[in-house]
Amino acid sequence: MAIINKSSLTEIQLAERWGLSIKTLKDWRRKGTGVGYLKLGKAIRYPHEIVEKYEAEHMCSVGILQ
Repeated sequence: MAIINKSSLTEIQLAERWGLSIKTLKDWRRKGTGVGYLKLGKAIRYPHEIVEKYEAEHMCSVGILQ
């Protein structure tokens, strides 16, 4: 289980990392899609461990020579 710590990303940091709007991340949470997150009170955090796993699982190999 992931723990909120200094290496967790805020929704602002994740939106910047992925070039998305904060609204998109909020929509994903509302719909139950996208990357997993932790919510404590009003605080939303995306642990690096979960973000990196999500990125690896959604990596596309289009255009990569094999």
